[in-house]
Amino acid sequence: MNYRSLLLDDSGTAPEVEKLAGETEKANQPIQFDGNFGLEKKIGKEGNVLNYGLTILFEEEKQAHEVKYELSLTYLGLNQEQNFLYRLDRTSAVYVNEVIPELVADKLAYQAGSIFYPLIVETKPDGKFLKVTNCDEIRKRWVKVRSEIENYFEGDYAAKYIRLMNERLMDDNFIQICFREDWFIQTYFQSIYKNYKQQLTVEENLLFPNLEPTALGYKTVETVNPFTNYFGALQLEHKGILEQDEINSATGGYRAKYILSPATKVIQIIIAEWWVKEITEKKVTLKLFSTDKFDDEKLPTNVASSSIESLVFLDGDKTNKREKSFWGSWFK
Repeated sequence: MNYRSLLLDDSGTAPEVEKLAGETEKANQPIQFDGNFGLEKKIGKEGNVLNYGLTILFEEEKQAHEVKYELSLTYLGLNQEQNFLYRLDRTSAVYVNEVIPELVADKLAYQAGSIFYPLIVETKPDGKFLKVTNCDEIRKRWVKVRSEIENYFEGDYAAKYIRLMNERLMDDNFIQICFREDWFIQTYFQSIYKNYKQQLTVEENLLFPNLEPTALGYKTVETVNPFTNYFGALQLEHKGILEQDEINSATGGYRAKYILSPATKVIQIIIAEWWVKEITEKKVTLKLFSTDKFDDEKLPTNVASSSIESLVFLDGDKTNKREKSFWGSWFK
């Protein structure tokens, strides 16, 4: 199965995500909105944990690199501003093209990147990411990891990497920029908990990491399905077009489906795709699936109980090795 099959059918149009699962008795039921056509996340008590499997596929011309790992999200409560706090942990190894990083540059970047987790993030009540709040903890972890790197890696490349990390981690703004350009953060923590008006459709301009800093963003139509889908979940659909200006000649688009619990409005599945074309076309595909089991809700059993290793998203040789560093590109 081609990786695009979850987003495109043979006619080139997006299929309904819910048709991947068998119809249940909870299908096609009216959505219970919060207030006046609004969606409100019912997060539960402090300490509640959500577990996910994530894959992100990066494509440009004939090159493709896939990143895959498992993660957990723990609700930590509200801060003084009544914003939500979460702890984000990576709960598995990170696989690049189905293998643990092997190149020296990738190993170095992967080990250095481990200092960011656990990551504490603050979001607005509508779900929008605001900032990372544990920068001091990240810097303390770097002291320990730096010592391990110095003992394991040698040469000019490692020395340059350590120097850059020392310099950049001193600046809180650098850490914030890193996660404003993180695909999971900017997709999962979107402003989806809001009023969708009587038409159940709103239009907003959304920014994502593949855009240049001066880009206008994706002009996006966000729609709520008024009825539950085939396995009894709430479905949001995003369709966006890259905004144009006199300087930016690129074309592009964005589309996504968010599958939420109809009761709690917690995200269960995200399937999203972005593309930008100027001289060449660049494409990013993100797929996120809950790996939790829900006692009171219907999910496809092959999704709810699967670990990330069993989620097959694209064809090809799983032992594919790369000639260029993927992780090392962070410090070009």
